[in-house]
Amino acid sequence: MIFGGSKKFKNAGEDESRDLQNDQARDAYLSGKFKIVTTDSIDGRDVKLVFGLVVARGYNFDTAFYGLIARAMDAGAEAVLGYRENVAFHPEGDRFYSCYGTAVMLQPKK
Repeated sequence: MIFGGSKKFKNAGEDESRDLQNDQARDAYLSGKFKIVTTDSIDGRDVKLVFGLVVARGYNFDTAFYGLIARAMDAGAEAVLGYRENVAFHPEGDRFYSCYGTAVMLQPKK
């Protein structure tokens, strides 16, 4: 490898745990329990607590997207505001996805 560092090898337990977290994140998103918006607010809701920036990356969009949700949920968030994504194209034809946004907890608008 000319332009990269050494790869970190992970054990099978870490991969299974991450897959389980991503599955739970997918279920929460598809059921409507977890919100992701590109705006800075959600109608009818106020931001109660800001956890900060969450980022997930991967060579597969689903891994990056649901990984973002899993990380936000691990922090205690119930939504991601200001969602953005980026795709980097490598000369070999691979795509590398980055998904990021602000993890927040919401409350009903007062």
